[in-house]
Amino acid sequence: MANSLSLYGGTYDYDDDNTSNLVGINYHLENNDFNLIESIKLNPVIGLFVTGKSASMLYSGFETNIGQDKVSLNLSSAAGIYDNGSGKDLGNDLQFKSEINIFFELDKSSKIGFGSHHISNAGLSSINPGTNNYFLIYKRGF
Repeated sequence: MANSLSLYGGTYDYDDDNTSNLVGINYHLENNDFNLIESIKLNPVIGLFVTGKSASMLYSGFETNIGQDKVSLNLSSAAGIYDNGSGKDLGNDLQFKSEINIFFELDKSSKIGFGSHHISNAGLSSINPGTNNYFLIYKRGF
């Protein structure tokens, strides 16, 4: 797939009292991959999400895709700037996001999927509650 855009929506902080809705967008620079080691190709990804409680995060990182057939696994890691709005205080503006997604190909240029990510400040602050989120994804190449 060429560069792509994905839209996602789901539940933010599903395992805590601060549960909220979540919507986001990612831009996948899949034409700009490089080899970490011979069998693992990484490509840049940038994105943004907003919750129903006005928390938001703008992030950038790298991702890899495993499998090229009808089903594929996508793993990513990113760092970003977080604003808690009226939502959960994560203890620091700088946050890290670990993500796993499974995609099902609809046609040559589009996929649907299910994903989950964990957001944490990795102990940079004494307050580090983190969040766990899950969502549905629509991804379209161009």
